[in-house]
Amino acid sequence: MSRPRSSFLLLSGLLLAAGAARAVESTPDLDWLQVESAPQPPEQRRGADMPTVFRAALPLRDTGVIEIAAETVDLLAAVRAGDLPRVKALLKDGAPPNAPDLRGERALPLAVRGGRLELVRQLLAQGAAPDLRGADGRTPLGIAALDGNVAIVRVLLKAGADVDIRGAHGNTPLLDAVLMNRPAVVRALLAHRPDLERFDREGLHALALAARDGRGEILEALLGHGADIEFPDKGNRTALFWAIYKQQRQSVDLLLARGADAGAMSTEF
Repeated sequence: MSRPRSSFLLLSGLLLAAGAARAVESTPDLDWLQVESAPQPPEQRRGADMPTVFRAALPLRDTGVIEIAAETVDLLAAVRAGDLPRVKALLKDGAPPNAPDLRGERALPLAVRGGRLELVRQLLAQGAAPDLRGADGRTPLGIAALDGNVAIVRVLLKAGADVDIRGAHGNTPLLDAVLMNRPAVVRALLAHRPDLERFDREGLHALALAARDGRGEILEALLGHGADIEFPDKGNRTALFWAIYKQQRQSVDLLLARGADAGAMSTEF
């Protein structure tokens, strides 16, 4: 059921009269500590030149030179090439599935970035940690959510990936899936009960993002999984506020039909 057009116009007029939404200055706390990325090849470099995280993680010879094991180099090359038989053989022979190269790249994020489902399955089956980040700080689940690869999302979640992990840019996989309009990914994530009240860097949560960007299918899914229709963003504005402010008529109608309170859209009124 939708409200008459006059209701929409009245609410729009009230919102526009209140002025544009003020910027949200605060940013969410990240769940991880971003470290300086490692320098580029060659594959050997003096240990003193390396960031602490790599000096701690990689073996040092008595000379102080960091060496990347040949099997790690070979494994990453095979993953880049999508060579499943070669990856299987290397893992069977003892190639470590979680070892980084000097850039900080690892096999699993690389396989996810390439959309290589069978490689992802193989790496996870051989001990790849589902939440280890790649060289750019992005998580496997975050990469798959952004790309809309629901099959890989499901495999990672089944392997124990953290549904609420934040990526290098601060978003959870759910926030990325809403932002990129990936309804199938959103539904897969919702089945694992993510925190629906996490904020992005602008201070918006998933429902507000969906309303602002006119993601009707995602709005339905979020509300169906218990999203609080009146939960405010960090600026104390509701999803209905954003739907009206961005003139998303479908979002406005849906939220009003679900009982959104037009009188509680924002503390600016």
